[in-house]
Amino acid sequence: MHCWKTINIEREYGTTRLYLLAIILFVLVFCFSYIAFSFNYTGRHIDRYLWLLFLVLPLIYPVHKFLHYIALFQYKKSLVFRFKVQYHFVPIIRMRLQTGIPKWAYVFALVTPFLVLNTVFIVGGFLVPGYAHYFSALLAYHCSICLMDFLYVKNLKSAPNNAIIEETPRGYEILVPLDF
Repeated sequence: MHCWKTINIEREYGTTRLYLLAIILFVLVFCFSYIAFSFNYTGRHIDRYLWLLFLVLPLIYPVHKFLHYIALFQYKKSLVFRFKVQYHFVPIIRMRLQTGIPKWAYVFALVTPFLVLNTVFIVGGFLVPGYAHYFSALLAYHCSICLMDFLYVKNLKSAPNNAIIEETPRGYEILVPLDF
């Protein structure tokens, strides 16, 4: 196997640009989802459980990471967890695979939290339209968290189907067979 490409999104885009893209994505998703949820609802939105929204918001990130873990469960022996605090108050959970995995498995692990949690938020927004603004905020926040995942998927899309994805300190390496 030889390295076809190395991907490091933080180095490629820069931290400031990533935060700016996440904020823009949050605003766009919130606006469009709020409009979509409220399209057929003429009643007033209820703010009775605002405390619950503030309780759920910090739990979205760990649940997001847990869904990554569930998608990579068959590779659990090679998963290593690291906890890091950025900017003195933002906890970051890093999962790193010590062995390479097939491209399809890695892409599946990247999109699993998006599919599961966003489906829950969209269904909740339509089933409980009085609290659609809460579900819009949760959906927008989670889409902002998923931004990095989709930037990696975008880069992996052009990789050969038989590629193996391996994580290194420099980023993700896309390994292909020598005969490629």
